Amino acid sequence: GTLLMEPDEIRRGGVIVAIAQGLTMESPRCSWKGNALPCYRTRAGVRAIAPLPADEPGGRYALVIDRPASRITREVSVAERDFGQELVFLSDSLYAQLRRGSDIARDARAIRRVLETESPEQQWSGAWRMPVDGGRTSGYGVERFYYRASDSARVVKIDPSARSRGSFGVDTSTASAQGIPSWRHAGVDIAVPRGASVRAPAAGEVAAIGDYALTGRTLILDHGQGVHSAYFHLDTILVREGDIVRRGASLARVGASGLATGPHLHYGIYI
Repeated sequence: GTLLMEPDEIRRGGVIVAIAQGLTMESPRCSWKGNALPCYRTRAGVRAIAPLPADEPGGRYALVIDRPASRITREVSVAERDFGQELVFLSDSLYAQLRRGSDIARDARAIRRVLETESPEQQWSGAWRMPVDGGRTSGYGVERFYYRASDSARVVKIDPSARSRGSFGVDTSTASAQGIPSWRHAGVDIAVPRGASVRAPAAGEVAAIGDYALTGRTLILDHGQGVHSAYFHLDTILVREGDIVRRGASLARVGASGLATGPHLHYGIYI
């Protein structure tokens, strides 16, 4: 079968969009790395979107799309990528939030339940826009290790073998009393002033609103077919759960709630 795949450079930390041209099954079945992968019929054929998370290694993996009498199988090479490591120094009050282990675990479970939902209708169309205007983006996939600000007076080095304990906002593990709190950053931070308008990058439904220990005032949009977008550290949220929003609709105002050293928007896409 003819299988179109994008992008040309497939590497850890991105996504694969695969379209099996001409297939018209009502309920297609697809798999990635041996596990079921959501896929849907479109006018161009069956489309599957495979996530390549920063916390999973590169390598060679099988993408499979079943069809009535046979299956399409492609071995896909996922290139490695170094996301780097960062030290983040926090005030005593912010650092104390990292010790709220039960709250962090509870919040993570709540966020994960939302991100695991899969509504069948694709709500977006065309190109997505950025949720805020201007600003400097940084930090997707980077492993962040958190210290008290008082530690900045001494030399602090990260052990080359040190690894983060999961993805920020959806990881339920916490550092031991002797360990170093750490997470892999699960989105990009966009440096914009407090109060800046946050707008929907694409059409979707407001899936969840919450106020959590790490992510602060949090908003999650469901764009359909297993695609969600998340917005952390907000100041004010202007929509309600269940609202249907169009591309460009005003969602919230930028803030510095939760574990944030200053006003910015954390923007994440989840597949």
